[in-house]
Amino acid sequence: MIQAQALVDYEKFHCAKVAVFIDTSNTRRTADMIDTHGPAIQRIAERFAARVLLVDQQKLQPEVIIDEGIADAWLLLVADGHNRAMTTKKNPQRINVDSGSDWERHAFIEVLRQIKESTRIIEDVSGYYRRFSLPIEKAPLLSSHPGPN
Repeated sequence: MIQAQALVDYEKFHCAKVAVFIDTSNTRRTADMIDTHGPAIQRIAERFAARVLLVDQQKLQPEVIIDEGIADAWLLLVADGHNRAMTTKKNPQRINVDSGSDWERHAFIEVLRQIKESTRIIEDVSGYYRRFSLPIEKAPLLSSHPGPN
């Protein structure tokens, strides 16, 4: 298993912070999900050196995750059963692991998409402000100490 971190800031070599949230609103379903999908969840977490956090999805606030620097990319894993879609266009980071689809591959692609988006935003912002940076002073070529002539 490759354990890696993805770069999100190529100028400063800052790595992306990734979080995998597991829904705990129904404890029995959560326990079943961890029993069934635990190894796959661990693989996803290891691929991005992600933190795995147990949360109630009703209390999770997506805007706070990014604004407070908790994560640059994140997933919310839920167990909604086979009759529900794996993900929606409105919430691509919310993944139903019971959908019967290859959710692990989708999760990997979704995290990479979010990391690329974060990288693009950082590059746009830093590129804009780079125009206003002060010129770097160069060291004088001549020494300030008078030498023998």
